[in-house]
Amino acid sequence: MSAICGIVRFDGADVSPRCVDRMTQAMKHRGADGIETVELGRLALGHCLMQVNREDISEAQPIIARDAVLVADLRLDNRDELAVTLGIADTDLAMLPDSEVLLAAWRRWGDDCARHLLGDFAFAIWDRAKGTLLLGRDHMGQRVIHYHLGNGFLAFATELAGLFTADDVPRRVNEDELARRLLMSTERVEGELIYADINVLPGGTTLSLTSEGRATVERYWEPHANPAHSGRDDAYYLATYRSTVEEAVACRLRRLIDPPSLLFSGGFDSGIIAAAAGPIVADRGWTLTCIASVLPEDDPRRNARPAVEAFRGLPGLDLRFYVRGEETSYDDLEASFDRTFRHQPPSIVRSRIGEMARVAGSRLILDGHGGDYTVNQYDQAMLGAILRRGEIRRFMREFRARMRFTGWSATRVIGRDVISALVPQRIRRPWRVAVNRFLPAWQRRGVRRDFAAWAFASGAVSGRALRDGFRPGPRWRARWLESCRRVSADGAGSNYIAMTPDLDLTRPFHDKRIVELGCALPDRLLFRDGRERWLARTAFADLLPAALIRRMPGNDREQPDLLAMDIQAAPAMLSALDNVREDDAIARYIDVEALAAMVRNGASEERLSERIRLTFAMRALATARFLAWLDRSNR
Repeated sequence: MSAICGIVRFDGADVSPRCVDRMTQAMKHRGADGIETVELGRLALGHCLMQVNREDISEAQPIIARDAVLVADLRLDNRDELAVTLGIADTDLAMLPDSEVLLAAWRRWGDDCARHLLGDFAFAIWDRAKGTLLLGRDHMGQRVIHYHLGNGFLAFATELAGLFTADDVPRRVNEDELARRLLMSTERVEGELIYADINVLPGGTTLSLTSEGRATVERYWEPHANPAHSGRDDAYYLATYRSTVEEAVACRLRRLIDPPSLLFSGGFDSGIIAAAAGPIVADRGWTLTCIASVLPEDDPRRNARPAVEAFRGLPGLDLRFYVRGEETSYDDLEASFDRTFRHQPPSIVRSRIGEMARVAGSRLILDGHGGDYTVNQYDQAMLGAILRRGEIRRFMREFRARMRFTGWSATRVIGRDVISALVPQRIRRPWRVAVNRFLPAWQRRGVRRDFAAWAFASGAVSGRALRDGFRPGPRWRARWLESCRRVSADGAGSNYIAMTPDLDLTRPFHDKRIVELGCALPDRLLFRDGRERWLARTAFADLLPAALIRRMPGNDREQPDLLAMDIQAAPAMLSALDNVREDDAIARYIDVEALAAMVRNGASEERLSERIRLTFAMRALATARFLAWLDRSNR
């Protein structure tokens, strides 16, 4: 969880003195092991260091070399392969920091160097001879770079807090993106954020800035099937699946300084990480602290506690629970905006689990997020998708297997696993409108009518792309690929848990090797013997608890009492909104009365439509508070 920042001027002026110092201080929670800056006239760079891996002890950034100046936030997983290609001796590599390996790669391949890297990384390299800057972000965007291309300068930083500390970086609302967020559109414009003229560099891309100030973003990678995995037999996929996942986990652990933690749900994705990582950390005399968000033991609602308990006794695992008390994600929102500059608050579950990981002595926390759309693909009505493709014999075989596995009746299997795959979205949409008393989706968002009308008329938002109890757009494989692309381009990455100082986040299922394997998996391995996640169940059958191998369909929520928390927080949120409802920054976008009605009518855990309505309402309330905060902070 190191951080980088910098400013380059291309108008003949020098960077303001100590400007980059202010940027690094805004991200000092990422610099437990040192903060360093360099000012070289029209270039200034900063680096906040947190030592996670052994070679980080040798980091001394910014690197000022004869031909380049470099800052990077990175973990390279192909150090050994790069060393062979670049002619770095084993004795030199042992404690050579990743930043020096990156510099050698840049000297070899120039602006194409990112294509040859494997791991989580974000970097900035200044070519001293040409006066050009290269920014790069890893394949799936696990490290982050935000930037602003202004009048005569470019500023960049890992976090928005660092970027907004720089001189002349504006803080204005991007109304197109605000409309997409408020109306719950599934559309996104790559690189755009809720702030106007502030961009995030998409994963798998580099940005080249010339000495005259021309910026070009180029894609060096996108989610795709690696041809080496195409057309293989089942034995190959089982073996390759296991070895690839195990290596993606191992390479994140083998050079750690401190024992790691895991955001744990007891499901297939985090469960596979736990089963694979446990023996590795146990060999070093450590334990993997697995922290799960659960309900109190006497609470009858479904949660992850039983699934997590099934792992008790496995090698190297230390199981711990977080049970939410009175705290909510919406507490002290304005302080959250001050720290993160994000329009939605960080998850209280992730914040508290992060704190528990730090108490356990971890500087790295792993997360199973991503498996559902990379290599353990899962979606609704995958059985129906087989019928939709016309594979009648396979459908009949799997239908019977589904009944045996679940114990469900034929009627229930058809209703849950088949019908929705056959119903076109042009029929599902009016049905959802009917369920919601024939009000169109945009009228159930708490958005002002004139702002919504502008968003539709301008083309910023399509009325056919609004979430409404189901997700419009592609299904199954196309949706998984879309999810990979969207996550890769997103601005969250390791910042998703940035409220916890001195804690790095990594997601093994976002490893590019896993993505390229997942995209190549044949459909026959995704749903088989009546079971989704057949590949995971089969490849790791000897490591995972028997209860997980037999697990019925469905996932446990990351926050099992999310609805209860929203109901608890709603009155205070509405009261706070009343205090600023006349603020122009809110009145232009938010229909306060409609939003209040959404909250009042969304308190039933039994009715799906009311749960969805309350979720939408709380997001809109948080955004309204953000708009008021932004307006005040800009005065």
